[in-house]
Amino acid sequence: MPGLRSRHFRVETLAPGVYAAVATPGGFGLCNAGIVDLGDATVVFDTMLTPMAGRDLERAAERATGRRPAWVVNSHWHGDHIWGNSAFVESHIVSSRTVRENIRTRSRAQFAENRRSMRRELPTVDRPNSPYPTADRERVRGWFEGVLASPRLPVIRPPTVTFEDGLVLEGSRRTLHLQTFGGGHSPSDVFAFLPDEGVLFAGDLAMRGLHPSVGDGWPTRWASILGRMERLGADSIVPGHGPPGPRTTLRATRRYLEALDAMARAAIRDRVSCRDFARTAVPARYRAWGFSFMFPGNLSRTYRLARSEERRREERPDRSGERTSA
Repeated sequence: MPGLRSRHFRVETLAPGVYAAVATPGGFGLCNAGIVDLGDATVVFDTMLTPMAGRDLERAAERATGRRPAWVVNSHWHGDHIWGNSAFVESHIVSSRTVRENIRTRSRAQFAENRRSMRRELPTVDRPNSPYPTADRERVRGWFEGVLASPRLPVIRPPTVTFEDGLVLEGSRRTLHLQTFGGGHSPSDVFAFLPDEGVLFAGDLAMRGLHPSVGDGWPTRWASILGRMERLGADSIVPGHGPPGPRTTLRATRRYLEALDAMARAAIRDRVSCRDFARTAVPARYRAWGFSFMFPGNLSRTYRLARSEERRREERPDRSGERTSA
C-alpha cells in the first residue's frame, strides 16, 4: 500500500477493498489480520500481538478505506490475535460469546505467563543449542520481544458485541459473514467469509507452511470444522500465520490434523507411551514447515485426547448394562 510503512506487517490486496495484513518475521504482529471495506464501514479481522502492531494496523485500515475501523473481529482468545485490541479505541469489538468469556477470564494470566517465560527464553533463541530451528528464530525473536516491549499492565479489551453461531455485517458495497462452527484450535474459533469475493479469513483454523498449535485444541473436531469450511468454496484463504493461499490451504491443515490423530491412535494400539510418542520425528511431508518445535507438544496433546476417548469408550455400558471393559 503506497505511503504505508510498518515493521510489523505488509499489506496485500486480495480484491478491491479487501486486504490482508501479513505479519513480517521479526515484527511485533506475529499473526495475520484482515481489512475489509464494507462501503460505509471498515472492518478489521484480528488485531495482532501488540498494541504497537495494532496502532499501525488501524492506520493501515484508515489509509486503505478512508475511514477508521468501525468493527474489529476477534477470531479467538489467544493473545497474538487480540492484544492489539487496545489500539482500536473507537471500534466495536465483536466475536462469539465463548471467545469473549475466554478473553475476559484467561487473557491477562496468559500475558503475565508469557512475559515470565519469554524473558527467560529470549536469550536461548540464538544459542548453538537453541530449541528453535534457524529458520524460525527471527519470527520467534519478534514474538518474544513484542510481548516484552508491550506495557507491563496491558489493556485487555474483550468483545462488546457477541453472537452464538454467526453474524452478518451488511454494507453498501459488500457483506461479511462471521461464523463459528465451535471449538477446534481453541474453545471457539470465528472466521470471516466474503462470499462474493471468495475470500475467507480463517484465523488459526488454518496455517500455511507452518505447524499449527494443537495445545488448546481438539484435532478431530478441528479437522471436521475445516471440512465444513472447505465446502463454502472460498478461493483465497488468509491463514492465521503464513502467507495467503488458495483453497487447498484448508485441506493441507486438515490433513495434518488427521495425520496427527492417526499416528496417535496407532501408537496407542501398539502400546507406545505418550512420552516416547512425543519423540516421533516430523513426517517427511511436513519437515519443510516452520514452527516444527510445536510438533512434540502437538503429538502429546493428540495422544492424550485419543487415549481419553478410548477409555470412555471402554467404560461405556453395553446394552445389558454391563461395562464393556473387564
